[in-house]
Amino acid sequence: MKSKKYEIFLITGGTAGHIIPAINFSNYLKRNNISNLIMTDNRGLKYFDNKEYDYRIISSSHLKKSNLQFVKAIFLLILGFFQFSILLVKFRPKNILTFGSYVSFSPLLSTIIFKKLLKTKIYFHEQNSVIGKVHKIFSFASDKIFLTYEKTIGISKRYNVIYSGFPINQDIIKYQKKYFKDYTKKKIINLFIFGGSQGALNLSRKIVKLLIQLPLSSQKLIKLTIQVPEIDIENIKLQLKKTKIIYEIDSFFYDMILRLSKSDLCICRAGSSTIHELHFLRIPSILVPLPSASNNHQYYNAKFLSESGGAILIEENNLLNEDNLNTLNHLICNINLLKKMSINLEKIDHIKSNNLIFNEIFNR
Repeated sequence: MKSKKYEIFLITGGTAGHIIPAINFSNYLKRNNISNLIMTDNRGLKYFDNKEYDYRIISSSHLKKSNLQFVKAIFLLILGFFQFSILLVKFRPKNILTFGSYVSFSPLLSTIIFKKLLKTKIYFHEQNSVIGKVHKIFSFASDKIFLTYEKTIGISKRYNVIYSGFPINQDIIKYQKKYFKDYTKKKIINLFIFGGSQGALNLSRKIVKLLIQLPLSSQKLIKLTIQVPEIDIENIKLQLKKTKIIYEIDSFFYDMILRLSKSDLCICRAGSSTIHELHFLRIPSILVPLPSASNNHQYYNAKFLSESGGAILIEENNLLNEDNLNTLNHLICNINLLKKMSINLEKIDHIKSNNLIFNEIFNR
């Protein structure tokens, strides 16, 4: 039986910030009848329906510091190199597009070795406002680098870069039109708190501490949706029962775009996919960058919205001070302020990146 051919491989890390744009772009390619194969690690499987996509799992690892972990990481990277090389030679795709993270290391190394023989082109999509380590290492080999942020830190001018924005989830367009809010009629504030795939535990615990300190009159104005790790659900429930807040709590919401679109205010991390969705849906936010994010990229992501007046940036170590409690209370009690923030988000240009990236790669 003749094996299926793929015109492009999409290589992505297993966290939401990397895999969501890859899935969005895969969907766009499928709508344009372009066959594509997604490659990720085991972490990425929870973000998409395995039956709807062609995919492969690639072995990979961070380079750990301890001797035993370091040896294991090297073994996994070598294994990933051979896994990918077999697929590369077997399917001979004309293009590969990587979305970063250490999962991309072995595939990029393999593609560089076989590039001339197989005539494969290499493209990067950099989601964050600071170029990732793997993309920076291999940037010399890229045919084009697509940027979510025009002023991405660490990008050399000698490389072929294109400001493309973030690959769009088509559903988000539907929700943007359907749930556009009239803030003048709001009486209850729909508050959505979530921490993403990393750093959710600290964020939810600290924000709930702030909510408990709000005046009762402000608590009564809040309808809360909060996403927390499974291990902390009962603890957070106990804390929220001390308040007058109506709440819904879960470890994961599968209809995130819908819930975002209905929100009046979000408190969340500043991963690139989150920034993109808040921007596109025009949702005011309090952004708390993950302190451990590589190269502090979430801080610079958050600045993209905060400098426009559409978000408030608060660093985690300052989150529980009195000024930030007052800021939160002020947002809850002043609907016109939320309206102004939403209008500021509407003023930011949004690039339809699916079209641009597609046209650049496939010369359409």
